[in-house]
Amino acid sequence: MNFVAIDVETAQGKRWSICQIGLAIVENGEITQTISRLVQPPLNEYSEWNIRVHGITPDMTAEAPLFSEVWDEIHPLVHGKRLVAHNASFDINCLMQTFDFYGLPVPKLECDCTYSRTGAKLNEICAAYDIDMNNHHDAACDAEACARVYLKLLSGIEPDFSKMQPRSKKSTFFQADGHEHLCGDVLQPDLEHADCSSPFYAKKVVFTGVLKSIPRTEAAKLVKKLGADIDTTITKRTNFVITGSAPGPSKMKKIEQLNAQGCNIRLVFEEEFLSMCGKRLKSLPDNFT
Repeated sequence: MNFVAIDVETAQGKRWSICQIGLAIVENGEITQTISRLVQPPLNEYSEWNIRVHGITPDMTAEAPLFSEVWDEIHPLVHGKRLVAHNASFDINCLMQTFDFYGLPVPKLECDCTYSRTGAKLNEICAAYDIDMNNHHDAACDAEACARVYLKLLSGIEPDFSKMQPRSKKSTFFQADGHEHLCGDVLQPDLEHADCSSPFYAKKVVFTGVLKSIPRTEAAKLVKKLGADIDTTITKRTNFVITGSAPGPSKMKKIEQLNAQGCNIRLVFEEEFLSMCGKRLKSLPDNFT
């Protein structure tokens, strides 16, 4: 019952671009301290999409300390303690890439993940546990919510998934593995109104895994606007597979098999995907969702 829940927000698709760190310190089953620190990312550069997600802007971090300075403060608080995150494969990997970017020594970390234990998004599992989330995508708020979820899990309390708000059937449906499955209009290509200069124009695109910085439905809408023909299964005609954390093993095996047969299916991980889309985000209308 002693651990530290952590959440990070990034300024752009690169995982070393941490712009906020939140910690919830738990001792003897109680949250004793919640910490939020803004971090100036490299060159203080942001993508428009990431700003839309968390609301942190370059002006807010222009005078903030660099990650190396913030880590000097945080490291004693997490040293020797279990780190818990919701989708730890993202948050912990962000730390690791940022250590590498700044040439910092990599500490040994014992980690656990509330997403892998529940298969639900953070706001959804909070609803299932009746945990209030006042400001989702604020790192401190998310860290504290993660801590409360983990305490419920450690206590053996089962979540009531009936309390989770159903998703719109027009865009997605939700399964117990925590993945969004695309369906409906987003799977219908629209080349007439698409950006023909996009690398995704008239290309077959498939999604697998969980994206941290952007919901799969929004990512699908974005690449559709850029000309993609989105599929739900991988075939010889697939061009790009947008890959998040915990990708489907059957899809990954299918890619390997088809590429071995001479196909050219390209894996595009989240930061590269956002980078490929980033130059075109400014052309999106303000009400784009």
